[in-house]
Amino acid sequence: MKKITVVGAGGTGHTIAADLAQRGFDVRLCDSERYREVLDRTAANGGVRTSGQMGDGFVALPVVTTDVAAALKDADLVICCTVANRDEQVAEMIAPYLRADSVVLLSAGSAGSLLYRRVFDRRGLTSAVVGETCGNMFSCRLLEDGTVFTGSVYAPKKVAALPASDTPRLIEAFRGVYEFTPGVSILDTAFNAPNLMGHLVLCTLNAGAIETSQDTYYVFRQGVSRSSVNLLDALWAEKKAVMDRLGLPCSPSPAPRYRKFMDPNEHRFDAFKSLAGPDKLTNRYITEDTPMLDCLFISVARKLGVPVPLFESMVNVVSAINQTDYYAEGRTLENLCLGELSADEVVDFFRTRR
Repeated sequence: MKKITVVGAGGTGHTIAADLAQRGFDVRLCDSERYREVLDRTAANGGVRTSGQMGDGFVALPVVTTDVAAALKDADLVICCTVANRDEQVAEMIAPYLRADSVVLLSAGSAGSLLYRRVFDRRGLTSAVVGETCGNMFSCRLLEDGTVFTGSVYAPKKVAALPASDTPRLIEAFRGVYEFTPGVSILDTAFNAPNLMGHLVLCTLNAGAIETSQDTYYVFRQGVSRSSVNLLDALWAEKKAVMDRLGLPCSPSPAPRYRKFMDPNEHRFDAFKSLAGPDKLTNRYITEDTPMLDCLFISVARKLGVPVPLFESMVNVVSAINQTDYYAEGRTLENLCLGELSADEVVDFFRTRR
């Protein structure tokens, strides 16, 4: 049975660790010292309580620690479930304890594989595989008592490695653990992830309701409306133009799914709509997805000469709301030191280069 280390003390890390342990894998859950309080609570509980789509239950986790070295010792697979803002930091944290042939997967990477790849190569781990999923592996929340609430069950995910020639190795390494299908490149998996548009739209259009709500706010239940659905469709049209120019497949508009959220006779998404939050506009829905994903998308669109005025306007609005220039500090081609690439070189880089 494969030994799997899950890095990340949040909802996704706890959910993946619980899912794997429940299925009999040797799982270790870890994160940095900064997250000791959360991990100590999970360790004191002896594991994770589950609710939602995973069902009500308890999954024992024998190894929950801030000792990253111990957690990574002899690991066959590593799954990183930390916010994209931490990618370089987490890559540096785990690199000293990886094997030369380690396989590292980012859950919803937002093209963060590039930063991991750079760290690994700098440290001589040129044979290690690193890649990412298209969207988070689970929709979930970690509650204050240590319970994970899951809004969805696992469905096969598209993945891509950097370079893309490593993608078959990534998929093979996870055979029997999680089912994956190959993406063209990490731009394919990043830009086709649902968080490119969904969180930005729902948070922006419902900012007042989110910030003034006296009770728990459920944005997928309370925030989906005719306005948000129409805006999603318009943003998707801009995305489609960029993906066509990149020569990448484009996932369908999320608008039809969101319309089902509004149907009182449709109950397939009840658990997903019960995912709590956000409770503020400085939630990771904005502070992670906007600078790490939306700004990368805009920078690629600009390089390609494809206009994306709605995306740019949305980022400008949330930048003003949070008094932060997300594009200036975000994950853009310029800030990744790729600004000198031509449009065609950008397409090639994310498929073949490091």
